[in-house]
Amino acid sequence: MPISNQDFISTPRKYHSLPRQCKPCNAQAQGISPRLLCVRDFRIKLNAFQVWFRDFDDEQKNIVLQELMGLCGPAQNHLLSVRLQNSLHERCPPNCQDLLSWLPAHVVSKVLSYLDPVSLARCSAVCRQWRVLAGGRLLWRRLCALSEWQVSPETHRKQVAEFTDADGRVNWKEVFIQRYRLRRNWLQGHCHVRTFEGHGQGISCVQFDDTRIVSGSHDNSIKVWNIRTNSPWSVMTLLGHSGTVRCLHLLENRLVSGSTDTTIKVWDLSTQLQWSSIACKVTMVGHGDTVRCVQMDEEKVVSGSCDSFSSPPSPIPNASARLPAPQMDEEKVVSGSYDRTLRVWCVRSGRCQAVLTGHTGQILCLRFEQLRLVSGAADKTIKVWSLSEGRCLRTLEGHGGAVTTLTFDDRRIISGSLDCTIRLWNIDTGEPLAVLDWMKNEGHTGVVRCLVADRWRIVSASDDKTLKVWSLDTGQRLVTLRQHTDGVTCVQFNDSVIVSGSYDKTVKLWDFSVC
Repeated sequence: MPISNQDFISTPRKYHSLPRQCKPCNAQAQGISPRLLCVRDFRIKLNAFQVWFRDFDDEQKNIVLQELMGLCGPAQNHLLSVRLQNSLHERCPPNCQDLLSWLPAHVVSKVLSYLDPVSLARCSAVCRQWRVLAGGRLLWRRLCALSEWQVSPETHRKQVAEFTDADGRVNWKEVFIQRYRLRRNWLQGHCHVRTFEGHGQGISCVQFDDTRIVSGSHDNSIKVWNIRTNSPWSVMTLLGHSGTVRCLHLLENRLVSGSTDTTIKVWDLSTQLQWSSIACKVTMVGHGDTVRCVQMDEEKVVSGSCDSFSSPPSPIPNASARLPAPQMDEEKVVSGSYDRTLRVWCVRSGRCQAVLTGHTGQILCLRFEQLRLVSGAADKTIKVWSLSEGRCLRTLEGHGGAVTTLTFDDRRIISGSLDCTIRLWNIDTGEPLAVLDWMKNEGHTGVVRCLVADRWRIVSASDDKTLKVWSLDTGQRLVTLRQHTDGVTCVQFNDSVIVSGSYDKTVKLWDFSVC
């Protein structure tokens, strides 16, 4: 019989490297069940763990417990809470779980003073006692005093009066809540928009106070609107200018207007229940061309003008006063026009007291405070003037087009231009600080017609039909408002509302306090 290769393949042998007595036992061979074997192995491991744990110091035990807690599931966490419930607070003072309840009042106030407004409000929702502690007047008054939550003096007085209790104490928490909602609405663009219609042509300028809006138009009229009613129609129309009303400034019951008819008019808007004294009190004549910008306060009114783009005036030093510098202790009107001059007038008599010259183009905008005046013109420059000395202190250059609007504070000048940019300058040195444009800052794509600013924001209006709100400190665009159907020519605002006018013949009020 032939022998195959399969016959030479033997069964493989098994070798053990350990002696027989050290070989692993077979549970089935010894008759031990697998479950019993697992229990025995668990007890061996548990006893070994207990021995190890006893040898650890406190720090090591804490580390082990922290690691084990990370491995525990819901069932284990429940067991721990049940077992430790009676022993956790065995030697603690009464109500030790409530940190604030057993601390001294001045310590509690100090602890809570480090919280932000949202965290402090959440503490108020924990329990009744925490609501009392977190509602302390001093805590919320401190928050209201922070620069982030400050408002204008007028708004501050209104809020304090609104939330003063019968005992004369101010509810600062309610004051802060109102400020918090206002700021949130500004940052998110939440507002109610009202539209006022009545002008026959585009709006060129607006002013407002607590009760009324005053607008000037290319239809040569000035209209006064009542903010407190829902009527979209004007309550009165002021006629007197024979040309477009280009600029307005409202202070209490006094209104100053400038026009393309080269005149400046001072109006008295006083009204009573039985009678009205609304009338033009003074007309100032002296400019040779359109009066483009005007401003006043308790002591003076300022405006700007220019005759034409051709044939500049005879050479004059960079700044000069053809008349002696005005006496600043009198009630003044200062005016300017397209005739490239700024003029200082007496409010009561309407007599021109001084003329400031230096711009080589039409004066398009100005702003002043105390004895400092800043003007912008079609010559692409900004000039800083001393009203007391009647001379130009410095000239700022950098815009690529005519300077159409500007404002300033103690540190900065903010200007807008035909070049569609907003620029910030150091008011003391004239050094440029920042440029806000449409490429880097999501800025305007049209001419910047008007801008105003306060402590923390800038509001600008443009021919691109939008209003934009900016952070004054960072230059970041915060929100864009779209409601007008044509270019926005003018804008004013306070802590609660924005008022804007447009070529679309409407005035709009954007109310951020009702959302």
